[in-house]
Amino acid sequence: MSILALYITDINGQQLFEYPIADYCPTNKSIQVALRDCSPEDVILRLSTNELVFHKKQDALFFLVPCTATIPALVPLEFISHLIKVLHDYFQPPLTRQKIEKNFSTIMMLLNEMIEDGYPFVTEENALRDLVPYSDSISKYLKGATSSIKNLTSSTTSMQAISSADIGNPRSNVPWRRSNVKHNNNELYVDIHESLSVIIPALSPAQKMMNAIAADSNPSASAFYTVASTVPQVLPEPIVSIAHGSVYATTRLSGIPDIQIILSFGNRVLEGPAFHPCVRLARWRDHPGTLSFVPPDGKCCLLQYTISGVESGPIGGDLKIGLGASKDEFEVRIWSRVPKNVKFAENLRVELVYDGDRVQTIKGIRASSGEFNIEQKGTGIWRFPGKTPMGWSATLRGTMIVNEDLEPGEDGTVPQEFPKFIKISYDCMGMLVSGTKVESLKITSGKQGLMENAKPYKGVKYMTKGTDIVIRG
Repeated sequence: MSILALYITDINGQQLFEYPIADYCPTNKSIQVALRDCSPEDVILRLSTNELVFHKKQDALFFLVPCTATIPALVPLEFISHLIKVLHDYFQPPLTRQKIEKNFSTIMMLLNEMIEDGYPFVTEENALRDLVPYSDSISKYLKGATSSIKNLTSSTTSMQAISSADIGNPRSNVPWRRSNVKHNNNELYVDIHESLSVIIPALSPAQKMMNAIAADSNPSASAFYTVASTVPQVLPEPIVSIAHGSVYATTRLSGIPDIQIILSFGNRVLEGPAFHPCVRLARWRDHPGTLSFVPPDGKCCLLQYTISGVESGPIGGDLKIGLGASKDEFEVRIWSRVPKNVKFAENLRVELVYDGDRVQTIKGIRASSGEFNIEQKGTGIWRFPGKTPMGWSATLRGTMIVNEDLEPGEDGTVPQEFPKFIKISYDCMGMLVSGTKVESLKITSGKQGLMENAKPYKGVKYMTKGTDIVIRG
């Protein structure tokens, strides 16, 4: 029940790096043969009854980890994720073939620390910085050691020179924080990101009738009237509405500071919270919402959580089908509400999903705003470049042309095709759909903490990402 080896290859499967662990392990060649019949979405491949391969693509590289079949799946998958983070920390993203080949010895030293007897061991970036020097520092250490050795016979202080040579700092007593951290500008930033997943069903006949009555009572409303009044009066309740949140801390603080963050979740219940090892769990249990910790140097994820039953977000939409004189048109409408402290959304796009085998093309596209393109079979993308203001709406209308070679139905005609659903995505700074917020952010300094005259800068930011908002027609 362990990791057998690690391989890093390019996108063509050519091996760039090999780190064998077990006496016998599958070769990269045998893994590449098995990968030919593997779907790109499958991250786990079974080589035999006793062997599995976990793989992940990052930048232009593939990371392959063969393991025994009894290993828990999260162990190699999390190890690959931690390894990628460490390599990004050492060599900067994106990872390329040249970086792997140039830093072969550094990667080998990193893996010697990260894996012990086939199991993940030291995976924190801060701890690895104390154990493995950066590649540009290795030559400096070697030159210093060589110079000291040459002076052994000519100086009585040569041994003192070697002992005081810059061969790396002693390892910190805090496993996730490197030793002797010093910063000229002391800063602490807290970022909370929430990704929103929503499934909204189609309107019922009664709801459609109520919206039709409301539209008839508003003669100024039209398909291309781009104001907030085009929002339907009645909206269906979401089937699923979940926010996946992450609390990040970016610290550039000297010494070993102690930090306390108090979060407010309102009346929401956190489902399955996951904490960074630096967070004191006893403090959280006694005072829910309180994150007390000695932070790693740099950026880390302190907390991940899930909250169900949240609002559907600041961007909404609907899908109507069977419109027009021939009942063959569809219409997509999207709109933005006006949440507090938010002026605009960014990277707004709407995916129009349909049956690519039955639909030949879409004609008569009329969009009040944005740009619409069919980028792949069965999917059209409606993009809105730049910033989208709040209190705004837009409409897209068109007709799907059915393939001529389809077999007709019992009535002798080919059924008209319409979009199956739309999927909305966006970025919105300054708000969280769950209502989570930072109530307090404090830095406590002990003997090994900040200097008394230090005045750290503190900042908090919120962001909601609509990643998977599905609206059915």
